[in-house]
Amino acid sequence: MIDKLIYADEKSAKGILFIRESNMFIHQNKLSEAALIEFMAQTAAAYTGYKNLTGNKPIKEGYIGAVKNLVIDKLPGINTEIAAEITVDNEIVGFTIISAKVISGSEIIASCEIRIMG
Repeated sequence: MIDKLIYADEKSAKGILFIRESNMFIHQNKLSEAALIEFMAQTAAAYTGYKNLTGNKPIKEGYIGAVKNLVIDKLPGINTEIAAEITVDNEIVGFTIISAKVISGSEIIASCEIRIMG
């Protein structure tokens, strides 16, 4: 659910996704709410994988433990490119807490906090 990780630093990352009609999360020519959450989580996973690869560490599986303060203002349509920006807020005892948002054009269309186990 992410086409490319286009930026990553010590505490943040940005990924992009081009929404195709063949995407399994398309309903009535729009990307679903669940897909927006998954896109944010997959951007966080790509960030963690990249960080581990560049640090010569093994890549571990992670799981969404919780989604908090979810706001979805708009569902993007097919043939649209969206971006997810994530920021690592904290890493505590096997949990990574991130703030995430999805941007379409210059508009923030979704945001949340995700707790990832792993």
